[in-house]
Amino acid sequence: MVVQEQSNCRSLTVGSRFRKLLLLLFILTFLVTFFYVQQPLHYKLSFIRRMLYGETQTDHSRPLVHIQNQGDDVIRKENFMFIKTHKCGTSSLVNVFYLLGVRRRLNFVIQRGQHQLYLGSDQRRLVPPRPNSTYKIQCQHCVFHPHVEHKIMPKETSLYSTIVRSPVSQFKSAFSFFGAEGKMRKKLGNVPMDDLINHYLDLTPGPTVNTTVCNRVVNSVAMDLGWAGFSQTMERSTLLEKIEAFIKHLDSEMDFVMITDKMDESLVLLKEYLGWNITDIMYLNRMVSSKPRVSMSDKTKARILQYQVIDRQIFDHFNESFERHIDKIGREKVKALVKEFQEIRETFENKCFNKNKTVRGPYNSISWEISDYGRNVNVACKFLQTRDVILTRVVSQLQISQDYTLPMEGGFVMQDIISKIKQHYDKNKELVLESQDLLNIRSY
Repeated sequence: MVVQEQSNCRSLTVGSRFRKLLLLLFILTFLVTFFYVQQPLHYKLSFIRRMLYGETQTDHSRPLVHIQNQGDDVIRKENFMFIKTHKCGTSSLVNVFYLLGVRRRLNFVIQRGQHQLYLGSDQRRLVPPRPNSTYKIQCQHCVFHPHVEHKIMPKETSLYSTIVRSPVSQFKSAFSFFGAEGKMRKKLGNVPMDDLINHYLDLTPGPTVNTTVCNRVVNSVAMDLGWAGFSQTMERSTLLEKIEAFIKHLDSEMDFVMITDKMDESLVLLKEYLGWNITDIMYLNRMVSSKPRVSMSDKTKARILQYQVIDRQIFDHFNESFERHIDKIGREKVKALVKEFQEIRETFENKCFNKNKTVRGPYNSISWEISDYGRNVNVACKFLQTRDVILTRVVSQLQISQDYTLPMEGGFVMQDIISKIKQHYDKNKELVLESQDLLNIRSY
């Protein structure tokens, strides 16, 4: 009897010590979670709750990829890393990627309140992904630094992509957008575009044997793709050697480079590589027109190409490789998909807009008026038409809060988006064309 009582006492003592140990571990975990883990407060509270009640959490987001035809030779990736180059028609593209991500509740590589990404060794400035999940999409403006990107979006699971544009039309767009045209016009007055461009180029150092200008107007695509840092590693090489090595470097990093001048074909190929639906790549022309089209002489175009020496060779290389991507998917298949896509997109656009009425937008742009269908029935129209600068802020806040019913800064209210989007997506409805209340975005 005495032996049994002693055994019971020892059991109680062991149990008491075990409970104290568990309490100590809980306190330590609590302190580490609140003072060292870089996550929003509601993440930390939910983590403590799961510890207390033994709850588990899984990532319920739909995967970015769903394989449709596993018998083909196309190797599809799980994530999508896109370098948004300036003045290459990327604003409409980014809206497409944002809508896709919001529908599927995916995590974006994004910085709070920043329209551009400034990626470095310290990644604490990034909005963190939800617990037990990872980043799925990157699509903002940023300078391409592969050694940083590989840590955030691993090459093994991510499709690396960017977009390039015909160097003459890209220069003309950058020349106007970044203020060079305005400065030249103030100086020269109301003269033809050829005179404005040629005077600007007169003031810009031309390419030499070893170097060339790379700024927001001249060779800006190369600037976005990391030319500055790359060229510094080859200081003793000629300009031609640097360009050849840079293109080889980009070729090894980029799985697929889109072409602005072949936008529909580019989106169809991207859809194939990522296993998306054709409704996932619907875009809207945000602007009908901004300024009257101005022609340039062949002489001016030839001079632009002399200065755009890096961008020109980048474009020529990836324009050629683009044709090989078409061959890989199949020319007849791509042709049929493009035709189907264009027909569906035209129907969608005609339902979204009143094309007999226009409204003036930012930067003196002119766009069609949103229809009643676009405002009240399928507000994906409103989402795709919204400036990407605003959507970046909205998506950032959604990812931080994970509560899609909270008021958004910047004049937006989003109500029950998670449940509605997930409900429609899980039912595999035609999300862009016919879904009711796909997004509930109200603008004040």
